[in-house]
Amino acid sequence: MEERKTKKLELNTKKLENFDQIMATKLDEVEELKITDLDKNAELLNIISLCANIKTLIVEGDSRIHSDKILRNVFKPEILENLVLNGVKIPTESSLKRYLNLKMISLNGIHFCQVEKFLDGIANPESVEIINISDTDMTNKASKSLSRFTQLKYLKLEDLKNGKLEHLQFLTNNSNLLKIDFVHNPIVVTQLNYLLHSQCEKNIVAPILDSKGKAIENGNLKIQENKSELTLLLTDLEWIAKEVDLQKISKINVIRNEIEEAFDYIEYLKNLNAEVHILVNDFACLNVEEAKRIKKVLRRRNVEFVTEKGISKYKIDEYIKMRTEIEKAMESLPNQGSDAEKCLLLYHYFGKEFEIVKEDAVAEIENKICTVTQICQLLQNCLKCMNINSNMIVGKELENDKKHCWNQIELNGKWYNVDLALDLENIKKNKTAYCLLSDKEFFENHIPKSGKNNYCAENFNPKLIQVFFKTGLFKEKLLASYMLVMIQKIKKLLHLNKKQEVLALPEVITEEKEEE
Repeated sequence: MEERKTKKLELNTKKLENFDQIMATKLDEVEELKITDLDKNAELLNIISLCANIKTLIVEGDSRIHSDKILRNVFKPEILENLVLNGVKIPTESSLKRYLNLKMISLNGIHFCQVEKFLDGIANPESVEIINISDTDMTNKASKSLSRFTQLKYLKLEDLKNGKLEHLQFLTNNSNLLKIDFVHNPIVVTQLNYLLHSQCEKNIVAPILDSKGKAIENGNLKIQENKSELTLLLTDLEWIAKEVDLQKISKINVIRNEIEEAFDYIEYLKNLNAEVHILVNDFACLNVEEAKRIKKVLRRRNVEFVTEKGISKYKIDEYIKMRTEIEKAMESLPNQGSDAEKCLLLYHYFGKEFEIVKEDAVAEIENKICTVTQICQLLQNCLKCMNINSNMIVGKELENDKKHCWNQIELNGKWYNVDLALDLENIKKNKTAYCLLSDKEFFENHIPKSGKNNYCAENFNPKLIQVFFKTGLFKEKLLASYMLVMIQKIKKLLHLNKKQEVLALPEVITEEKEEE
């Protein structure tokens, strides 16, 4: 037996040009009427009144279309079941009071309207089974009005503007509710338990607000396929645990964004039913001792990092090895000194200490053997621990025509390119070729992939770098660096003269000599 097709009709000013043809159709058989424009005269409204059996009314357009006129001309409002309003002015309470049997309400792209008054104006909220609201300004009030609809089977709220979700207790009291969709709508933390305890199917991806309506940093709730995932800062865990039934959470992502004592939190997380993941913003947030504790107490195999591209993972044993080397490198640095000096000292330290193997070879970071990627990660994460901005760039190294990666470093508000992997052998010979270069010079043998590449306008002082790698002495002013070199040489010569009782003068450093 064939399913009966719903007869549909679309009306707008252009279609009214064929007025006689419209009037020749059986308007009393139309069940779905779509209005996409209003004519200046009354013709369109007259046609609406002739459609005596409309069950679905769709009004679509912009804020110049006022749906009040249309709703007032529906001949039998008591049989209308589905009302869809897209981008138009929503009807007033006086227009809605005749619609007693609405089952589905859909609002899309509604702005500059009082949505809460519209929802409050629905004459018989118990008859409504479906509500779909998206890309609509809720004016911070309309969520309370949703509690009137106690017999809902499906509720979808997506990309609401000015609409923090409160008063959600009705969701747990409604045994008819089959599914809720909340996407990109802030939810007040005190309402989370109503969502967690509701027995219906849920699709929720939403940021979390505190009880005063302020956004909780990194706070997010995700519920899909009956699995719930809560993301929050470690510092917010204690007070959120008082508001939210964490035993109902399947997975908890705890983000650490600063160095702090966290052992008590780790013990607390151990006793939850949830699968616990420790996420950190960078290596500065998790030292070796705490990483070992996470491995032992929470029995985690990975430590995860929050990046601009999502979540990246390290095996926790590899993290501990890398973080150990980072701590050794930082111990070699002086307490005082500029970022530029510390950067060059790190570059020198890793260049002297490490060897590079191919990406598919066995790397042993604890034995100072690593891949190109790992040496970039070491430098990157060590700089982050020192609050020096840097990032990794993936691209191609032209000489060998193969995939490669390197770093960019920000010093005094300017960015520079460095390639530690290619410079390892140079550093062992007390020189460099790829340290703190501009794009113009660096890209002679590097090609970056498209992505987040900071523009590097100029080289860092090459003479200063040259002096540093020859002597280990560094001053931001080149003359001061030369003076330090002279002082060091004089000290050596005085020591030699004292032993040999022979007067020797230091060699004068000329620009030509320095270039040699």
